[in-house]
Amino acid sequence: MAEGTLEQAVSRMDVAVGDGAEIFANAVGWRVEQINIIVQTMATQGLAAVLKPISDASHMRNRVCSPPNSQCFPGTRRQVMKKIRTWMDSSLLRNHPHIFWVYGYAGCGKSAIAQAICEYYAGKGRLAASFFFFRGAGPRSRAARFATTLASQVATAIPATAPFIEAAIKANPALLTSDTSLSSQIEHLVYRPIDAVKWDRLAAALRHGPFLIALDGLDECEDHDEISAFIEFTIRFFDERPRIPIRFLVTSRVESHIHQCLHTSKQVKLLDLVNHTSDADILAALEAAIAREKPSRILVCDEDWPSSSDKSKLVKHIGGSYIFMMTIVKALFDPGAEDGLTPMKRLPHILAMEANFDGLYFGILKQAQHLFSFHPIVHTVALARDPLSVSQIAEITELDTAEVANVLIRLHALLHVPGDDHSPVTLWHTSLRDFLTSEERARHLFADPRHHLNVASGVIHAATSPQSHLWSYSRSFAVGHLTHFVEAVRNDTDPFGAEADKIISLLEKFGEGQPALEVACRAKEWKLVRALVNAGANVDTHFKGDGDDIRVALHAACHYKAKEMVYFLLDKGANPNIAAPQSRFPGWGRYAFPLAWAAAEGDVDLVNRLLACGADPNLKGGWLGSALHTCAWEDEDEVFIIAAIPGLI
Repeated sequence: MAEGTLEQAVSRMDVAVGDGAEIFANAVGWRVEQINIIVQTMATQGLAAVLKPISDASHMRNRVCSPPNSQCFPGTRRQVMKKIRTWMDSSLLRNHPHIFWVYGYAGCGKSAIAQAICEYYAGKGRLAASFFFFRGAGPRSRAARFATTLASQVATAIPATAPFIEAAIKANPALLTSDTSLSSQIEHLVYRPIDAVKWDRLAAALRHGPFLIALDGLDECEDHDEISAFIEFTIRFFDERPRIPIRFLVTSRVESHIHQCLHTSKQVKLLDLVNHTSDADILAALEAAIAREKPSRILVCDEDWPSSSDKSKLVKHIGGSYIFMMTIVKALFDPGAEDGLTPMKRLPHILAMEANFDGLYFGILKQAQHLFSFHPIVHTVALARDPLSVSQIAEITELDTAEVANVLIRLHALLHVPGDDHSPVTLWHTSLRDFLTSEERARHLFADPRHHLNVASGVIHAATSPQSHLWSYSRSFAVGHLTHFVEAVRNDTDPFGAEADKIISLLEKFGEGQPALEVACRAKEWKLVRALVNAGANVDTHFKGDGDDIRVALHAACHYKAKEMVYFLLDKGANPNIAAPQSRFPGWGRYAFPLAWAAAEGDVDLVNRLLACGADPNLKGGWLGSALHTCAWEDEDEVFIIAAIPGLI
């Protein structure tokens, strides 16, 4: 790109980069030193070093280790593929929808279609980015690194966007933090950079069609509110910029909270995959799967087995679900099944099962339930927040790796069990987790959420050993497991049941001497904070952690903008006049006490609540000195705020 063109495009983005003061003005809470580090990192290590993309999120991931491990069988899905390609290859001038949304129930082949389309357009040089969400897969089940991962891929696929992404980061480093909304991150790191270079590429875009961003499994992202806001923002963005040379393929269930938005927008084309799954597709896939399995087994059978009649029954039994078909095939050819039957003898039993996931899941799990420690092993797999290896499961359950492997290998029709003890054990499909965590469906196989306490205990205790493989998992998920236990108890008067001492001890051990309340606050596990306070924790417990100026729970709730928790803590008697010391850090030290923060937020109701709870309007502290100075610095309407603070000097 020519230098003049770059400057013009950056101007269109409103991200001109000036001196340090200008940068700092757009990066609240950031120090010039921190910005310099980011700039230097980009200069010496490249853009990806600051974006920190998730390495196993794209269509090029190792699907065995990072599911979904889905691909279309030869000769299937031709009608659906044709529809998607026709939409994707249509002219930008014809105002076709920018979003093609393929939906349907779990196991109907959405991920396989996304994978195939990604591979096709990557081969054409038109795939800008892809992201495959997967529930329980750590960062791929959250929105935190979604935008930066897309931006990194876009910068690689469309190199002309890289300078604009770098400029956006230099202008506002907070784009790389959770302080910035997902929609804003996507806008400044993905959409605007693409829009900025479109004028140089418009002719090419008109000739060859737009670029594609493919998103699979949006419904498997745990951050539902952020994803909903992102979808709504994206629709508005395309309404305002209909010529931007980019389109989205989304393969995901349509959840209730976004149903109306999708069905009323002219920017969204919906396709119900269930209505586009023919018996011929399932039959072709079934025949291919059986043909692939037969050579790996020593079978004495007719070459025509199974018969056309049996295959027709299987197709009817499968009911349009590719994942169910694969689970049936795995069960059919399972060499380790305890029934001792050949696939030919086993087929009639499989045909007699209920025609849904639950029947097959229940049948396979029931066959292994007699094994030693079956329940703690399977329940740990079901409740894990990120896939665990055999060795990690063994540490949590205090079992030998051989004992764990013995159970899991018997369930290979439902789980991918790797050939070593250190690679993650993954589910063939997340619907297995849904089954196991439903008491009504799983019955005595139910993974009781109270087991989260056992997982947290095992994780925290094991992670104290230098040889443990659980340290990283413990840092990320241990406190969350305790929160899930509290949610299962659901009793404000006795939030921990008989386990209060154990939970507090675990939190303090996890926090390496920090009070339990501090650990929960710093993890932003507000349900756990509520439970601790209801159990009698001192709301004004002094925090011991280094690295910031958060000193009590009320500071943490304000700093992380958990306003519901702020009100709760005030109701429980939290002292609003505890101020942080002279700040050495950005962030909370900027305000130092709740009244200054509430004033900066422009929240008159919260200001009034703080005053009613005894907040001192003349309290001093922090960078900005007082609530009045904070109002002025943050450019809030002082008239309304000051009117709400009688006696302010």
